[in-house]
Amino acid sequence: MHSMKGQEFRCVALVGVSDHLLPPKAALEAADGDQVALEHARQQERTLLFVACTRARDALYVSHVGQPSRLIAESR
Repeated sequence: MHSMKGQEFRCVALVGVSDHLLPPKAALEAADGDQVALEHARQQERTLLFVACTRARDALYVSHVGQPSRLIAESR
């Protein structure tokens, strides 16, 4: 998803947008208990997901296994 900024594609498939994968644990663990840093890390991951989703010109497919990422649930 990081390399998609500034790109446009006819179709985009985001596979594995599951709660246990997104946001990545490493991004959240880097906050190390700091609530402000934790919210900042979540916001960065949410923004990254938004950018990836908006690269699709005609079709977007998002899949997950188990629970969908809480970043998707927050955007509803």
